[in-house]
Amino acid sequence: MPVCNKKLFLFFRIVLIFLLLVIVADVLLSNVHGSLSYYFENHIPAFVAGAMIIGLAFVRVNYFRYEDEYEIIHITAKSLLFGKFSSPANTRYEFPKRMITNFEYKEGLLQKKLTIHLKTENGKKYIRKFDLSFVPMRKLNYVLNSLKKIKTANNSHPNFI
Repeated sequence: MPVCNKKLFLFFRIVLIFLLLVIVADVLLSNVHGSLSYYFENHIPAFVAGAMIIGLAFVRVNYFRYEDEYEIIHITAKSLLFGKFSSPANTRYEFPKRMITNFEYKEGLLQKKLTIHLKTENGKKYIRKFDLSFVPMRKLNYVLNSLKKIKTANNSHPNFI
């Protein structure tokens, strides 16, 4: 079953586009000749929108998608603000379930972090970290239960790797 927070991510993307439009409109309306420009000469809407964009960058809204239906796990994780500038190699991860040796889930005050430990056939170890702050708890529980089952299956068959 695919798990993702696409609706929430799209909501924040629309908010971001609206805030950018507020900044552009403020700058354009402040340059209009006449009494309309007096309302925008201090650029208060632009400053408020800019502060809200910085707030979105600080909270680090991320898109997260997890799919484990077959023998390969597909994970997509990208940032709201910088996701368009990241290459697919840094946002899309695909690996066989048998590579998972361990995983850790830490929940802080404002952050939920998932760390997956992978081991390849030739013994190399990799660690993948994902921010799950904006994934609903019901969907997050599915991801954690799925990883727990995979880890248990892999540890009961150590030669499977």
